[in-house]
Amino acid sequence: MASMVIRNIPDDVFERFRQRAKAAGKSAEQLAREAIAEKAVPDRAEIIRRIDEIRAGTKRVSGFDIIEEIRRDRETNLGKDDPETGDDR
Repeated sequence: MASMVIRNIPDDVFERFRQRAKAAGKSAEQLAREAIAEKAVPDRAEIIRRIDEIRAGTKRVSGFDIIEEIRRDRETNLGKDDPETGDDR
């Protein structure tokens, strides 16, 4: 795991942070880890950007194309044994 040293935290800020941690029944270090983890979660804009990148790199497929592929697969495998059950299709 990574480690981090944070310098130059004003005393009053650290004291309020320490008191908040104590009130929550946690150490200041634990509360700091939780705060960092919370801020590391991608926000809505980042998630949308990632989705858009994935969409840009994938081929669009229509419902009609999917139905045709299913039909072709059924016709190709008609009469062959199902490898999972051994039954005829």
